[in-house]
Amino acid sequence: MMMSGRLSRFAVQSAVPPSMRRVVLVVLIALTVGGCTGANVQMEGEIPTPLVNRMPLRVGLYLEPALVQYVFEEKIQDHGDWRVEVGPMQTKLFRQVASAMFLEAVPVDSVTAPGANLDAVLAPSIVEFQISIPSQTRSEFYEVWIKYLMRLYDTHGALIAEWPLTAYGKANRGDFGFMESSSSPAIRQATMTALRDAGAFLALRFSTVPEVRAWLNSRTAPSEGAQAGGAT
Repeated sequence: MMMSGRLSRFAVQSAVPPSMRRVVLVVLIALTVGGCTGANVQMEGEIPTPLVNRMPLRVGLYLEPALVQYVFEEKIQDHGDWRVEVGPMQTKLFRQVASAMFLEAVPVDSVTAPGANLDAVLAPSIVEFQISIPSQTRSEFYEVWIKYLMRLYDTHGALIAEWPLTAYGKANRGDFGFMESSSSPAIRQATMTALRDAGAFLALRFSTVPEVRAWLNSRTAPSEGAQAGGAT
């Protein structure tokens, strides 16, 4: 429970030597004021390249404006306004991961007319973004959850598969000091961890999605005509 200014001064005057009282009061004021300021987080960082075997596919990558401009905003009671500009990192995330997954990943402007010589179009979107701060969970961690909806289309715009992808990241506030200025880097690190988590899940689980697996199998299975033509 937060002490009032009068109680704080009384505690300081009673328990702290006169030479240290000024320093302790400054720290108490910083903690009291800082706990209500929130954070404005602009994302930066690197996305690791997944170590997976490339699939022999040329895939268009459609990143909708709502995705690349995504901004999370929330007012947390007694802890101010929180804002995370996560949209700009989406282009880096999905281009990096798609380039590792497929023989070629090509940015496209539409899922319905992506252009020639493509096998499919991958279109991610963010459906939910959540954060929690230590005072909410009574833990030492800032946490971030991102829920994506992944869609795979054929080159005529028909939906092949649709599946959720949930990513999670956290950061220990002890790694960033106790001042409120530590909130921004802590949330940034938790968000970066969630983004890397999303990239790893996409790369590792893409071919296990039932509808995707069926589509991949249909591309490699010989046609009935080919089988009949090869019979003797």
